[in-house]
Amino acid sequence: MADAPKPAKIATFGVRFESYDDFLVEYTDNLRRGFLMLPGVRSLEANQPVRVKLSLPNRAILYLSGSAFDLGADGGKGTLIKLAAFTAEQERIFGLCVNSVLDASTSPQAEPPPARPLNVLLVDDSASVRTEMAAALRARGLNITTADNGLMAISAALKSEPDLLLTDVEMPEMDGWTLLRMARGRKKLAHLPIVFLTALSDDMSRLQGYRMGVDDYLPKNLSPDEIVARLQGVVARRAGLGAVENRGLRGDLQHVRLGSVLSFLEAEKKTGDLRLESGQDSAVLRLVQGVLRDVKNLGYAASAIDRVFDLLAWESGQFEFFTLEPRELGDLSLEPLSVTYLLMEHARREDEANESLRRERLLASQSGSFDQDL
Repeated sequence: MADAPKPAKIATFGVRFESYDDFLVEYTDNLRRGFLMLPGVRSLEANQPVRVKLSLPNRAILYLSGSAFDLGADGGKGTLIKLAAFTAEQERIFGLCVNSVLDASTSPQAEPPPARPLNVLLVDDSASVRTEMAAALRARGLNITTADNGLMAISAALKSEPDLLLTDVEMPEMDGWTLLRMARGRKKLAHLPIVFLTALSDDMSRLQGYRMGVDDYLPKNLSPDEIVARLQGVVARRAGLGAVENRGLRGDLQHVRLGSVLSFLEAEKKTGDLRLESGQDSAVLRLVQGVLRDVKNLGYAASAIDRVFDLLAWESGQFEFFTLEPRELGDLSLEPLSVTYLLMEHARREDEANESLRRERLLASQSGSFDQDL
């Protein structure tokens, strides 16, 4: 007589949702359909019985049972469990947790505390510029202290750190470049937002400033209201970085075109992610030794190359480069693509488009002349 089959061993797990957001993702993906993902679990057998202690973010606890359903779920990173039908009480508890998510998203938000005035250190060797700009910025609610060169500015910032340093570039004794290097080289001032009050004429000069850690460039003829708005934006972006040190360079595509940024990264043989944002659109270009190897978020483009050409046409937005170690690269979707080739091909396509437009306009003007003759 054959032996009776042994019952499968019941596997027991505990699953805890630390936040309502984590619960919402799992609920919409799996729980509402009667499944539960066990991330990181790959030791189960097909159809093996499972019991789960489920801790919800509202502190409710449910004891669920089911069986292993998909051992390769989530790309092999976990196991999907098919749960037994929920009881009415379990359904009620899930409903309460979902309602808590909705209540949190629709409840009125507390008014943010009023922002205090920015403390700005204005550095310029021209007494008239210091006087006029300081008066204009004070009239718009900023607290302004002044210094007439970089040496005096470093001393003033070390005595009492401002929220932002707004400096001219060309100054005697210590210019803006030296001031920038000295500030970034000191722990106390390393994260101080620094804005150059100048209009550098070429991309590479601006890119060099971004590489050294400047946060923005403002022309001296910018209106005081625009200056205040830009300074507030710089301080907000710096605050968003927190205490994490920026591992690369970042800047504004209005000051440095994307082609110049890519050329610099290619020449330096940089490896990492170039993150681009403009309005609601964003993308990430991953480079390895200065060569393009991946494009994330193709937008409406048909291919990665077309997406790069779209990005090269951006006239505004932010860029930020983060250095990556080889172990951080992951899978790469593209064969190595030379940045130089991409830039030359983009220029060729632009030339063809411009030539086609020129011919269309010429034909239109000739057609108009012909109609007048008739």
